[in-house]
Amino acid sequence: MKERKPTLRSVVFKQRWAYYFLLPGFLLLAVFNVYPVLETIYLSFTNYTLTTKKFIGLANFIKLFSDQKFLQAYANCFKYVLILVPAIMVLSILIANVLVRAKPWIQSLFRGAFYLPTVVGGVVIAAVWIWIFHPLNGLLNYVVSAFGGEAITWLADTRYAMPAVCLVVLTWTLGTPIIIFMAGMLGISPELYESATIDGASRTQLFFHITIPVLKPVIVFILTMEIINVFQLWEVVYLLTNGGPSYSTMSIGYLIYNTAFVSGKYGLAAAQGVILTLTILLFSGLSLKASKEV
Repeated sequence: MKERKPTLRSVVFKQRWAYYFLLPGFLLLAVFNVYPVLETIYLSFTNYTLTTKKFIGLANFIKLFSDQKFLQAYANCFKYVLILVPAIMVLSILIANVLVRAKPWIQSLFRGAFYLPTVVGGVVIAAVWIWIFHPLNGLLNYVVSAFGGEAITWLADTRYAMPAVCLVVLTWTLGTPIIIFMAGMLGISPELYESATIDGASRTQLFFHITIPVLKPVIVFILTMEIINVFQLWEVVYLLTNGGPSYSTMSIGYLIYNTAFVSGKYGLAAAQGVILTLTILLFSGLSLKASKEV
């Protein structure tokens, strides 16, 4: 007699205790992740303030795409991504490639040093850099004046404000990629390098023909995470420049905070958040697709 194929209902019933144990985790996920996302999407179609909550359809989105401040912030996010993501990727993998050849105690020392800013957080790092960038008593202008230059208002000049913010973010975010790249490099079999060296491969050839291809999954992971992180940038902008001068450093993350908690326009802020989320999903998907084709 032909054996009957088990139905989905019978499989679920047979494994019901596993689902019972998973249920608390799913409930927490639904309450703290799924529900806020759905609520934000709904609020983006409303005129929601402290006194009103009225459904207005696509009016918030139409308003945003005619708002110069939002368009400037949206363009700035792409600038941040184009500057920071390549810089983080290149610097972290090069630093990791140097450290991985060092003695274990040196590796541990530098891993701690590079990861310390991540543990300390952006607020403390930004506070230190505010003193460094100070136009009168700052360390950076002291160095500039020592070489005969004039003091520069780093955070109040549209020419220097965005590079200054990018520099602060770079010093704060390099630690995690360096540690992950080092872990990936230490996991590569030494036999691959030995065989290539015997065949006459140089260190540059070893790096580009063995290290990079083997680390491709790690590179894709870090690239995707950094794109997401840079698009969500806000606390450093808030602490250093408040989005100025002339909105030249404004990010969507900071604009969302400003729209919701300063202006009290929660519906409009929700629409900004939806657009930011869709943008992150789009570019994360493109980076994953591009990596599979390489």
